[in-house]
Amino acid sequence: MKTYKLDDYPFPKFDLIFYLLNVYRNKKLKSFYKVFHKHIRRPWSRRVLHFHQPSGYGLEVGSGSWTIAPSNRTIFSDGFREHAGSQSLAKVFFDTAEIPYRDNVFSFILSEHVLEHIYNPFPVLLEWKRVLKNGGKVFLFLPHADRTFDRDRKRTSLDELNERVKGNEKKIKKKLLDDWLEKVIYKGFANHYKSFSPESMIKYGLIHYNVWTPHEVIELLVSTGFRVIDSHAIVPDRKDSFLIICDTPSKSE
Repeated sequence: MKTYKLDDYPFPKFDLIFYLLNVYRNKKLKSFYKVFHKHIRRPWSRRVLHFHQPSGYGLEVGSGSWTIAPSNRTIFSDGFREHAGSQSLAKVFFDTAEIPYRDNVFSFILSEHVLEHIYNPFPVLLEWKRVLKNGGKVFLFLPHADRTFDRDRKRTSLDELNERVKGNEKKIKKKLLDDWLEKVIYKGFANHYKSFSPESMIKYGLIHYNVWTPHEVIELLVSTGFRVIDSHAIVPDRKDSFLIICDTPSKSE
């Protein structure tokens, strides 16, 4: 696997210009009045990042077509070039469980609505720890089980995730897919996924394998050695979400 260097990435010089161009790319002429809409600009989320964020370079995992990260020092990455018809902002593409950067290189990782699509999140979180510097932070935005189309589905516990590690992946995935189809797709929710076949939902990771509230995610993060430093059950400018901020304790702690 090729290993990338920070110097290879084409960071834009001006974050505001990058933001304005991205709004235009997504909204065309509507961008003239949508450019400062709260759900697009995300002022609350940006302030939280600014408050907690260490200096240095970061990585956004699964950036999709929108971002709240500082573009002049964030590498935008993704597993796919397109999501349900929307072009990704990413410049580098890889599986988030195999990040092609050296150890201890990033000061922060941002991930929005990605980890719920990962069948086994343990290798992903361990890989994030590997590429983070000591004290590096993770900003983890996830859909809240009570405020999304997953509201009728069972919460994903740490015990269940540990069971997935033991095997029976095909059987467990089939059970999760059936639950997703019954309680989400066939009920008329998540219409942006309706054009995909069940097989494609599995292949492209469209299914929500995990249904969480902050409690379950905090348990998961602590079990993989992260230290939770802040938690927000509600994200005012992305109301379907919650936010967990954690870091990698330094070796001296």
